[in-house]
Amino acid sequence: MPRRAHTLLALALAAPLALGGCGLRTGAGAQADPGTPLRIMADAEPHSTLLKEAEKEGLLGDVKIDVKEIAGDVDPNQLVASGDIDANFFQHAPYLKNWNAEHQGDLRLVGLVHIEPLGLYSRKVHDVASTPQAAVVAIPADAVNQARALFLLQQAGLLRLDVRPGDPNLDYAQVTQKNITANPKKLTFVQVDRPQLAATLDDPKVTLSVVNGNYALEAGLVPDRDALVLDEVEDNPYANGLVTRPELVDDPRVQKVAQALADPRIAQFIEKTYRGSVLPARPANAVPATPAPTTGGHS
Repeated sequence: MPRRAHTLLALALAAPLALGGCGLRTGAGAQADPGTPLRIMADAEPHSTLLKEAEKEGLLGDVKIDVKEIAGDVDPNQLVASGDIDANFFQHAPYLKNWNAEHQGDLRLVGLVHIEPLGLYSRKVHDVASTPQAAVVAIPADAVNQARALFLLQQAGLLRLDVRPGDPNLDYAQVTQKNITANPKKLTFVQVDRPQLAATLDDPKVTLSVVNGNYALEAGLVPDRDALVLDEVEDNPYANGLVTRPELVDDPRVQKVAQALADPRIAQFIEKTYRGSVLPARPANAVPATPAPTTGGHS
């Protein structure tokens, strides 16, 4: 789901962030001193781990980073847009594209780092073929990841859609259960906030759960081992990358962090550490994060 920041919580979070960037001016148009740490909000796994590894390997040079892990009901994109933080690292390009469209935003993706294969999990059945009739499937509540979940279920052979994930003109936010043209097992769906999807594996009413890679890792799952199905990497548009405001895209600190995350040593670390649960991204996986201008407003 899009993390929708409550105003008071966002303000409470912004205060320590501002203190951590001593002497910085905040606000969407503010430029930080090049010598100050770049304030980045990131998911714990694998995003924060990758930033720490880049720092440990000396890939950041003289650039200092102040990493805050995402916690609670905050919207890291809103905090970047408002200037309370400089960048975030938690999302894939279709999610950012949809956020920009919904919020009239212009946040930018700076480089691609990794893909977290979406997984289909169960503690009730041991293979997809054993899925019972009328099984309940837990899927992400937010529009873009819900579309991705439906494509995964199609890949698993459990349903069929009238759209294809490789279509460059596809608006992922518009793909819903209405696009299902065949559902032979008469699956029903429950929409759950992404951080809670792994917990649905213990819900006696839920047979299958579609869980994002980062939340699977945080729950102690090993996607490459535990998932019944993982979404395919080939032509996968869901590559994660660093996101910032337009005026910081060319900031030397942002460029250095993006360059560090794209370094072959980080790719090797990803492959060695996550063993298929997280995979290095390729530029071909990119989709535009900023919606194309239209005369009818945002798509």
